[in-house]
Amino acid sequence: MLTKERKKFLIDNFIHALESSPAILFVDFTGMSVTETNEFRLELYKNFGKDVVYTVYRTSLLKMAVKLADKKLEEFEKFFEGSTGVIQAEEADPIEVLKAVKKFSNSHNNKPFIKGGVLEGKIFDSLQAEEYAKLPSKQELYATVVRSLNNPISGLVNALSDNLRKLVIVFNAIKEKK
Repeated sequence: MLTKERKKFLIDNFIHALESSPAILFVDFTGMSVTETNEFRLELYKNFGKDVVYTVYRTSLLKMAVKLADKKLEEFEKFFEGSTGVIQAEEADPIEVLKAVKKFSNSHNNKPFIKGGVLEGKIFDSLQAEEYAKLPSKQELYATVVRSLNNPISGLVNALSDNLRKLVIVFNAIKEKK
């Protein structure tokens, strides 16, 4: 049984997540065994440490927190059907979190099922979650930008070294004739 203090803590925690977390995922964990749930928590911890938190809330507490956070309850109602777990990504890349949850879900008969969530203040559904999980992560985007910046420089170096190589060949040919 939850005490009043524990309920208040959970509500305040979720309100804080709604206001400050870059990503919140709502998942349906129906059909997951305790072992699978612990494995899921461990997988999140291994990948993200304390930057990602998975909590199971009572629906009534989630609804109360949404109301207290001055959010429209109608927008969140679809996430509160059935068993609802909440994944908060504090410092972790939201796309990486989505990918990790989707990967675990795919390997465990679509459990937990991603109902949707909030990404940078925008609400998304399960179909959009599928699309977001296909996006490149921040690290992959950084690598692409660095490669893009590096290509012209590499081309210039190759062009200059090619001219120097040709000049060396000409000097060697002159040297061999003498």
